[in-house]
Amino acid sequence: MKGLLRNRSFVYVWSGNVISELGGAFGTFCNSIMVYQLTGSTMALSSMWLLYFIPSLILQLFIGPFIDRRRRKWTMIFSQWTRAAVFVVPLVAWSTGHLEVWHIFVVQVVVGLITPLYVPANHAITPTIVAVDQLKEANSLLESSVRLMSFTAPLLGGLVIEYIGVNLTLIFVVATLGLSGGLLWFVKEPAPMRGVRSTWWKEFGEGISYFFKQRIVVWLGFFLVFVQFGVGVTMVTTLPYITGELGGSYAAYGYFMAGFPVGYILGALLVGRISFGRTRLVMLGGLAIGGLTFVGLGLNESSLIVAIVLEVVAGVVMAVFSINNTVLCQRIIPNHLMGKIFSVRLFIIRGVMPLGVLVGGMLGEVWGVRPLYFLIGFMIAVVALVGMLLPYFRFMDTELEERKVS
Repeated sequence: MKGLLRNRSFVYVWSGNVISELGGAFGTFCNSIMVYQLTGSTMALSSMWLLYFIPSLILQLFIGPFIDRRRRKWTMIFSQWTRAAVFVVPLVAWSTGHLEVWHIFVVQVVVGLITPLYVPANHAITPTIVAVDQLKEANSLLESSVRLMSFTAPLLGGLVIEYIGVNLTLIFVVATLGLSGGLLWFVKEPAPMRGVRSTWWKEFGEGISYFFKQRIVVWLGFFLVFVQFGVGVTMVTTLPYITGELGGSYAAYGYFMAGFPVGYILGALLVGRISFGRTRLVMLGGLAIGGLTFVGLGLNESSLIVAIVLEVVAGVVMAVFSINNTVLCQRIIPNHLMGKIFSVRLFIIRGVMPLGVLVGGMLGEVWGVRPLYFLIGFMIAVVALVGMLLPYFRFMDTELEERKVS
């Protein structure tokens, strides 16, 4: 840990991520509440997220080759400052009393276009500024700190909106995203290798080809798909679940939203400090327990405390699954392909999130939220158990051992 904190470039990336996550989580929290206040509809929430995901996925398909051509920090800086600028739109509209749903939809579209730039660049920059033997510790610190911010945002956001108002929250969003980009300016990132510049199509094909030749990367992405589907469902069902099914306030919504990040912080600390046995069984066991927490939410009829405890448990096990997943990919993928591969991977695994959003919006209206949680949780748990018990997946143990992943 001390070695990482003496690495100034890592500290700037770490600080930028932490501040960015806090501001972004505040912004997302505000957007969801403003849309729900204006419409009172889960379908409107679903539309808000679809407007984020559709442009995000379209750009994700094309952007990978360009991320590796220049220093990743410039891509990240541009992304942060663009996000800061677009949140001025709902801030001005709300302040003047002219806020309409389309103002928030504009923000979602722009942020959706920026995310495919920032996320792969963010994953790809870490191995260039951190030693290989520090990757797990670095990712654990990044993930736990980011989750701490995403815990703080709903907790504070619910209180701020409940008792103070939206203006202060949106001003804070703009300021933090701008500061995040400013910190990234000081990162000292090695220049990318200057080889012969290929066409976009050739570089894109190289990324696709490498991705599908690495079956462990493919299957790790496959299991992550089910996590992202569940995330998509919760994006449009959590607010109705807390305020409708459990009769909670916006502050209660904030407490519930804080549960998963708190658990994730605890899980990230476990991943960084404890050497587990078989990584495959630990990862997929965590995924199975995560699915069962959805089932628990579906069975819970009235207790906010039970719901929060289930979210904390979900956060712990998903940290074990997700951090190991990322570290494995960073160790397997060559640096000059990192941006392309993470872009392809992100496109595939996030391609199901709009489906989750759509399912959450439509079936949430027809069935209600609790039966939907029960169905999604059962599906995730079954897929994870298949990965643990089916003999075919033993190849993952062999490959993980070869790469010395604890």
